[in-house]
Amino acid sequence: MKKIITAIGNPILNVNLKKENEFEIMSEDIQYQEGIFEFLEKEPNINCLILSELISGNLEIKNLIEKIKSINNNIQIILFLEKENKELENYLYAKGVDFIFYNNQIEIKEIIQIIKENKNEQNNELKKEIIELKKLLEEKNEKENIILNKSQKKEKIINLYNKFFRKKVLKEKTKEIICVSGTSGVGKSIFTVNLAKSINKNKILIIDFDILNNSLHTILGVKKYSEKILNKIKNRSNEIKIEELIIKINSKIDLISGVNLLIDSNYKINNIKLKNIFDVLAQDYNTIIIDTSSECFLDFTKEIMKLSSLNIFISETNLLQIKKAKNLLNIYINKWKIPIRNFNIVFNKYDLNSIDISILKNIFSDFNILGKLNFNTNYNLIINKNALGNLNKKLQKEYLNIYKNLKIKN
Repeated sequence: MKKIITAIGNPILNVNLKKENEFEIMSEDIQYQEGIFEFLEKEPNINCLILSELISGNLEIKNLIEKIKSINNNIQIILFLEKENKELENYLYAKGVDFIFYNNQIEIKEIIQIIKENKNEQNNELKKEIIELKKLLEEKNEKENIILNKSQKKEKIINLYNKFFRKKVLKEKTKEIICVSGTSGVGKSIFTVNLAKSINKNKILIIDFDILNNSLHTILGVKKYSEKILNKIKNRSNEIKIEELIIKINSKIDLISGVNLLIDSNYKINNIKLKNIFDVLAQDYNTIIIDTSSECFLDFTKEIMKLSSLNIFISETNLLQIKKAKNLLNIYINKWKIPIRNFNIVFNKYDLNSIDISILKNIFSDFNILGKLNFNTNYNLIINKNALGNLNKKLQKEYLNIYKNLKIKN
């Protein structure tokens, strides 16, 4: 049973954790920094600490984490920071913090799920790998009679580990859920189709979650519902399952376009069920790409963004669309509390009259920029002729570069 203490200055989380049979909550919520040290020294076998930066005390958060780790180096730390600070975040991760969130960014039920997943075991494995890499590096240096000072050695170890870790992540990450978002008319649907066509994966599922303006079935030249589903709709059946909505496009790509059936009053899908749906679908597909609505009043769009492993936001390259894009992103980040680091920006329909790419990058400097897609008349061909197979090599290369940048930077 996992032994947990909380030190966030708020007893609500502590009370909820006590309701879970898998956890042993070792104390009431600790209200000050010294109380953490006293408890850890008294109870050396604590597995998890949920901590707030705002906890009362004299130490800055960096020094606080260092002291906690000096007492119990193996403790899993879930930390809440007051303001987003990427530099501080990277430092704290390097010091052994397992998860960092910002205030009001995550719900209690999500914290509980994170603890249950026992990520600390994975981190311990990574620490072992670092030690092994260090040994290999030192052996190599000894053979080559290279004398490195401490800073050089540290830098080389970090570079070697980053290279190793990135390959490990890309190898292990066989399932992807990619959420495509953006303002109305920027080309989300065409982007979704072209991305699915371009990437080198055998099992790809496209889901049209733009229930107000769904168009993927039109672009792909198929009916929105199969005859079987149409009969169920006619008979008002309540037994439609997500798997029954799958339409085969070709040997590589499948489509789900009728999710409105699972959202309306007859079928009662909700945000909680979305995760279960994605879990089921992920068993059969390597990559799931979801086209979402530009409307910001749909709660399930927020849930999709949270559940997705990768988020791509599409923006056009003129002043009006950039203003709309910034306003929508502001809602996602400040109202929906989705971390800014979760969004990857693609500039679509770029041509000679677009705002210069260097200026665009400066405007969106807070985000991860994946690149630009040049305007191409093949867009109209795809829509008007259902020409999924007519993606030329130049356009396909642009999408592959976008996908490559997405993979490397996440």
